[in-house]
Amino acid sequence: MDKLSGQIDQLLHIIEIAIILAGFAAMVATFQSRKVETISRGHVVSLAMIVYISLFSALLAALSLAMLNFHIKPGYVWSISSALMGVATTGFIIYLWRKRHFKFVSTIMRITYYGLFGIACSVVIISTLNAAGIFFEREFGPYFLAYICNIFFVGFAFARLLMRPLWKSVEKKEDSQLHPIRSRRRR
Repeated sequence: MDKLSGQIDQLLHIIEIAIILAGFAAMVATFQSRKVETISRGHVVSLAMIVYISLFSALLAALSLAMLNFHIKPGYVWSISSALMGVATTGFIIYLWRKRHFKFVSTIMRITYYGLFGIACSVVIISTLNAAGIFFEREFGPYFLAYICNIFFVGFAFARLLMRPLWKSVEKKEDSQLHPIRSRRRR
């Protein structure tokens, strides 16, 4: 029972982290949306990614806790939850793949996005194997790993959402400082 209580504590922490990330993202979006002209497709996709993944992760963790409260065997709970996590992650992959616009993204970010899609695909595979009891024995570890990956994705999107306007401001300031120097050189 000690092992299960530790897993329950981890699920409770996941719920807390997911709700906090969604809340902070909402606050950042609220303050950034005051300058409506600076909102881009990337901002909206990042915000959607944060909110959808965070809230669905919290919901799925709560569902797992509810099943445990109905005295469903932990192996079945982790199997069902892993299957749902695999389906949800597949949905997130499809959603983000359709929303991506790599025309306006640097090569480094494009490679980063492809890497993130690869990690997400491996989460789907691991979740499916855990749900089916293949290679994994319907255990908590692979299910928890999927949450860690989700929190990483959300954290990445949150950092981009938070830092992007700051970098734009720095670039704008640097450009305005370079233009007087260029105009002096031309004289």
